[in-house]
Amino acid sequence: MVDYELSESALLHLLAFALEDVEGVRLAGPRKVGEVLAGRRRSARVLREDDGVRVELGLVARYGRSLPELGREVQRAVSEAFRATAGLKVNRVDVVFLEVEPADAP
Repeated sequence: MVDYELSESALLHLLAFALEDVEGVRLAGPRKVGEVLAGRRRSARVLREDDGVRVELGLVARYGRSLPELGREVQRAVSEAFRATAGLKVNRVDVVFLEVEPADAP
């Protein structure tokens, strides 16, 4: 058996890849330079726990999607990506919709 550890950066990239498969959602970004410098409003965090990881997401949803349904879809996609790709148990995925953008946004 090979022991390995994934960096926070690798986990965040895995998270981003998982979200690519969910239509109508994207990670939110900071709005102001002060928020970036203060470290506030991070759009994604992966926290290690004794028996797995906990994921916290700040998302932007496209108008017209059911937010509860979209949230469940994100939770499923993230959990499956972490399990299948990294063999990690996801204890929970907390989703917060920070914004809703127009349906015709790029």
